[in-house]
Amino acid sequence: MMEFLIDVRSDDADTAHVRFGIELSRRFHARLTGLQVIAIDATVIALPEPLLVLEDEETFAHERHAWWSQMCRARGVDAQWEVRRGVYRRVLMRRASLSDVLIGRLHPIGSGIPFGTGLLARVLMSRVTPMILVPDTSGPSGLRRLTLTWNGSAVSARAIRAALPFIGRARSVTVLAGERDSRGRRDDGDRLVRDLLSRHGIAYRWKELDDCPNPAEAIMDIADETRSDGIVMGAWGRSRLRELALGGTTRHLLAHSRCPLFLSACCGGSA
Repeated sequence: MMEFLIDVRSDDADTAHVRFGIELSRRFHARLTGLQVIAIDATVIALPEPLLVLEDEETFAHERHAWWSQMCRARGVDAQWEVRRGVYRRVLMRRASLSDVLIGRLHPIGSGIPFGTGLLARVLMSRVTPMILVPDTSGPSGLRRLTLTWNGSAVSARAIRAALPFIGRARSVTVLAGERDSRGRRDDGDRLVRDLLSRHGIAYRWKELDDCPNPAEAIMDIADETRSDGIVMGAWGRSRLRELALGGTTRHLLAHSRCPLFLSACCGGSA
């Protein structure tokens, strides 16, 4: 049985990423854990009575168990509710390491919140587990039509490999291949990824994105064209610091994606 974990904040209720996680768990018969972290951070510590604040938050979080159980039970999902206190990133990293995928909320377009420096980004950088980030405009689709991004790098290969359980159950799969080297090659990576998909009995459409001035926009356009409800990609193909400072495909999609992103970070932070 697969294990899914949803990061649920105190103000999250009937949000898109919660509905998405419940539907995905129902479709894959996965055990679903809703996790609310009672964060110990500088903001709380600076308050006059921080322990009382934390205790109040924790009490409220435990009271949400009934809400969570009722919602999951209505969809026939095997679920549990957890409340943990601690440093947010550390708690989430430790708990996510026992899960097959972590599901989080992608901040709304135009919210002004830079994902690249946020808590979920730092959890993703730790590479404990793949992550699915869901925009507020997304529906509970269950990853039935997928767009895979491929550039021959270790980070994109790792993302496709990690997403195979979902790719194998998709009704439609499109592979977007881009970023060839100066001699127009991606070594033998194309053949290897084609062989991988074929060995798993996955039918797919292959589309080249060579000489594309804005890969992120092209990826979103193709995802719209194919009515994809998920984009699979490796996060931060360049060094993370360079990507955050200069921008790039990862950062652009995190800021503007209109559908859920299945993300896996590279082992070494660059590829």
